[in-house]
Amino acid sequence: MVKHVNLLIGSACNMKCGYCLQTNEQSPADHKADPVAFAHSLVKYLEGCRVERIAYWGGEPMLYWERIKALHSTLRDLGITPQQSTITTNGRALTDDYVEYANANPDIFTVVSWHDGKFTGEQLDLIFRLNQFSISMLVHHYQTDMWAARDLYYALGERYGRYPNTAVHFLRANDGCAKDYYMTQEDVDVFCSHLETVIEMARLDDQWALWQCSQLLYHRNTVRSRVGPMCVRDELLSVDLHGNTYACHHNYDASNITGNIFKKVIPIKAVTQLSPRRFFDSDECRQCEALEECRGGCYTSNTHEIDCYFARKRYRLYQTMEKLFK
Repeated sequence: MVKHVNLLIGSACNMKCGYCLQTNEQSPADHKADPVAFAHSLVKYLEGCRVERIAYWGGEPMLYWERIKALHSTLRDLGITPQQSTITTNGRALTDDYVEYANANPDIFTVVSWHDGKFTGEQLDLIFRLNQFSISMLVHHYQTDMWAARDLYYALGERYGRYPNTAVHFLRANDGCAKDYYMTQEDVDVFCSHLETVIEMARLDDQWALWQCSQLLYHRNTVRSRVGPMCVRDELLSVDLHGNTYACHHNYDASNITGNIFKKVIPIKAVTQLSPRRFFDSDECRQCEALEECRGGCYTSNTHEIDCYFARKRYRLYQTMEKLFK
């Protein structure tokens, strides 16, 4: 039974990040679609399901804002009221209309990806008008510590009178990501040494360090609550506005289409795909102490050995973190 839905709106974006996971900017999701008609069809498909979370994905969602607003409002009017509707944006194209709509609909949570951090004052002002948002930063080969997140936390807290929820995520080294961003074992060691310092700062009651540790544990616990591989599981539906389903919401390429919720036959040539369980079901992963927390990692990763090394090191550091909150 579907509990979580990824709606893949389109792949257009106003930034070109080297670590982007999209492998193709021209996908079936980009073909013209009627969001209202799709919403009605989706509701019929989801009949009997209790949808807890819907995520709206680009590309850059703000380039599709009118489409997303039509989708969200129609689903809401038809009785699909998830606990959370997540929109992940780079924040450079937020509008007054988006902020007002998001604040009027408490299920909407905005994740702002920091990327290079080159925001204008006007863009930051719009972000901080949102009632519910977080700022997300990525750890990769060129970013092996979280000091920028700490600086951001205190600087924005001082400027706006409230501290932002800062989150840190880890690179997924798939075919869309440029290889120079891939993490090495040395990068992992540097980051984990840094994380030990953050834990010590949390013990000394540094407000940001305590928040960051709690955020990492929250994400770890969310992954632990799942059944099956990291991103591909029966309760999760990743679908574009034409009904095409995808093995992973990070890749809109036609070769990643697995079926169609409205059609028995899809008009594309079947291709050999990686199994979403390729790592999760391996003997190495099944015997690993960190499996419950990493779920085998990203099945499209080109750096699985490094991912495993990183997961095992974080597993032990998270155990130390837990003691901070007992």
